[in-house]
Amino acid sequence: MSKIDVYDALASGYDKYKEVALNICGDEDKASDVVQMVMEACLKMPKPTLQDIYDKDGLLWYIIRIINLNIKSKTSRYYYKYNKYYELLDSNTSTKTYMPEHYENKPGDDSRSSSHIRLDGIDDLLSNLYWYDRELFLTYYRDNYTLDSLAAKTGISRTSIFNTLKKVRNYIKDNIDEKTKEIRETE
Repeated sequence: MSKIDVYDALASGYDKYKEVALNICGDEDKASDVVQMVMEACLKMPKPTLQDIYDKDGLLWYIIRIINLNIKSKTSRYYYKYNKYYELLDSNTSTKTYMPEHYENKPGDDSRSSSHIRLDGIDDLLSNLYWYDRELFLTYYRDNYTLDSLAAKTGISRTSIFNTLKKVRNYIKDNIDEKTKEIRETE
């Protein structure tokens, strides 16, 4: 009787691993991500080591243990790659944008300056952007980050942050005049 190749056994258990991950974290996307990371880690292991684990009927339990550790540990590769960034975004997300208090309308002030209209136009333009671009832009300006400090805080490369901010600034610059014209016409 021939031995089953450990890679075949690993691949055939994918659905089972995903079900385990889903039971632990309760989120379909997170379960897929963590199983993919675990499968990748197993494929990077020396094949004889993985084969030895399989031969001792320990592959399923080994995979389950790694999945559990990756989902629950704040020091796991999975946490640093996925959860840490999204937790940071969730904590910084708010419905109010970066508008300083001295720009807000005061009670009884029916006239709005062109600065107010431009800021409303920027808010409207930002609401049309992809969430990642919008949140990165708002976080950068609202919380007075530098490129380096935001890169350190989020784990996103400085170059990626710079390119995203540049793209959003150019989008606003290219569309703000038309947007302020629309706002003035509706008032």
